[in-house]
Amino acid sequence: MGAMELFFVDGEISTQVEELAQFIGQQNQSAASFAAEVAQSSDPVQAVLTASQGVLPKVSEDKVEAAYNQLFAIAKTGESGIDGIAATVAKDISANAESGVAGLRVLNNLYNLANAAQLAVFSEMVVLAVRVNMLPTLVPLVSQLPKLLSGWTASAQQKADVVLELRNALDGAQLGNEAYATELVFLETIGASDARAAKVATSAIVRFANLSAVCDLDALASLDSVQELSQGGQLGSAGELLNALLECDFEQWQKYASANADALKELGVDADKATDKIRLLTVASIAAEHLGEDVPFSKVSQAIGVEEDDIEMWIIDVVRSGLMQGKMNQVTRSLVPTRSTYRRFGADQWSLLVERLDQWKSSLESLQPVIGNAKLVAQQQAMQMAGQAQVTIKE
Repeated sequence: MGAMELFFVDGEISTQVEELAQFIGQQNQSAASFAAEVAQSSDPVQAVLTASQGVLPKVSEDKVEAAYNQLFAIAKTGESGIDGIAATVAKDISANAESGVAGLRVLNNLYNLANAAQLAVFSEMVVLAVRVNMLPTLVPLVSQLPKLLSGWTASAQQKADVVLELRNALDGAQLGNEAYATELVFLETIGASDARAAKVATSAIVRFANLSAVCDLDALASLDSVQELSQGGQLGSAGELLNALLECDFEQWQKYASANADALKELGVDADKATDKIRLLTVASIAAEHLGEDVPFSKVSQAIGVEEDDIEMWIIDVVRSGLMQGKMNQVTRSLVPTRSTYRRFGADQWSLLVERLDQWKSSLESLQPVIGNAKLVAQQQAMQMAGQAQVTIKE
């Protein structure tokens, strides 16, 4: 006898249970006998749920989603609903799914149906993505983590565990930028109360020094948890590194790096990458101090210890990193910065911002008489033109 073709349709629960029992039995070449066994069970729904373990994850990709949709429809009628089976089903899929794409799609459906079990399902999505080498498909979720965490009905410990599970997975897949972003989420949402916070903060500080694509130091340094850990002396040499990144120009950094070479090596800091990061931050700091002014290339090259002939490429790198915007004048060999990012936006920066806003306000006020005169002249010219205009109609 050929294999039965099953179609999953809406209907009475008893019918849905029977259909799914036949489908599960079919995978073991015993569709009719298994369906009869389920029908005679004292709890047919539970019998189908139990039998689905290890079977449905291995169903062909074109049928697996429909099969699980049927399972979820049946589970919703049970006393514990979707949340009662979500963790078990998700673990079964993460361990046994033969198609990563289909497995993640089913887990996504299950996540959207679950309530209290969403965290457990998310955790198994990470496990499956790692197993089938599809972790990049979860990268868009990193930016959504704060919102997801706030919606999960779980303890702070459980939430922290899942965030670090994702961080470790991203790290293992060499997705360093995303792992760093996950650490920032941990430090912002979980905070310093977690026993692992100091270790996570240390890792984030070192990543910032090593990752060329990460340049917003204030996003890390301004976090309450990082400040609390640093002020409490819990970050050790990593706290000193953070202060150096915040305060040092290139010349000061060289002295610091030389005096603390062993500590930086023990932390895992790449000396060359960290030095290049300081060069970028130093250029941004110079730009912040001279917004709208001509800054000679010679001044910038001297400040970061590179040849003047190479300074244009460094300025381009600073612009590309998002730290600064501006224009280069190759004739005068100068930079005119129009926007720059501070390493730390504190009281001094707020005072400077207020001062510049006052200057801008004064400039606008001084322009008002000029604008008023220009409007008056324009109106007078328009009236003169109207008076000179003549219309002649021939009879």
